[in-house]
Amino acid sequence: MSSLEAAKVILDIADKWQFYFSIFLLFIGMISNILLISIFTTLRIFRDNRSAYYLVVESTTNIGLLLTLLPSNIVGYNLGQNPANLSVVWCKIQLMGSYGFGMYSLFTICFLALDQYLSTNYRQSWRQISTIKLAHHLTFFNISFVLFHGILFLIFGDIGSIGCTIYQPIAKLYFIFFFYPILTAILPMSASTLFSVLAYRNVRRIVRRQISLTRRRLDRQMTAIALARVICIVITGLPFIACKLLNLTMNYTDNDYLKMAIVNLSIIICNTLLNTNFSVS
Repeated sequence: MSSLEAAKVILDIADKWQFYFSIFLLFIGMISNILLISIFTTLRIFRDNRSAYYLVVESTTNIGLLLTLLPSNIVGYNLGQNPANLSVVWCKIQLMGSYGFGMYSLFTICFLALDQYLSTNYRQSWRQISTIKLAHHLTFFNISFVLFHGILFLIFGDIGSIGCTIYQPIAKLYFIFFFYPILTAILPMSASTLFSVLAYRNVRRIVRRQISLTRRRLDRQMTAIALARVICIVITGLPFIACKLLNLTMNYTDNDYLKMAIVNLSIIICNTLLNTNFSVS
């Protein structure tokens, strides 16, 4: 089998993988996130709870991400080409939307972990910092930062040899050395992991504080949810970041069909793993 024939087989596997998993994750993700929003907005015990607020915001963002990415993958399989690889305008919009929603969801998890650390802290002054007003301010900051950062995708997003991505050399350096390894990996994942572990340590000591049993159980449940969300995003996010860095740093020639096909398959698998995090929250 020639390299061109092998590349066609791999690309066919990648297309089928993306198509079927997109349908599955879209179906599961919509049900999962809508149920979570319904639970945290209707049950009285979660009213005015900052962690519940962050989880509702994250689930709403997850729905936006899934609707931005997955229908395009499904339509692309039937058309024989992803719409993002056919229109530069849609390429830019999809890049901005998908990465914007993804960053927003990631930072919201960081704020969730921070809130749990503050709300379970043994210092009363620190617990008083955690308010619904602070949650609203952090949400506004998150929206502003993501929209401002999304301008980069509108400017530099383009269609090339490996599809819709960033090709401009200077912009690629920013994404290789700062965006993927620092902004979407080291900073948010280390911060969210640290705060969630500290919050978990706080709730182990919560029995010593004079608070009601209901509040004690709620703090433990929310801390467990926050820790689970952090573990999930770390496990599913790190392979995605590694694949994107590989994609940006690879150099291709006109005859590298097999290399491009293998990289394309690896990226699709990593994308599926990351989208699983947004689907099964």
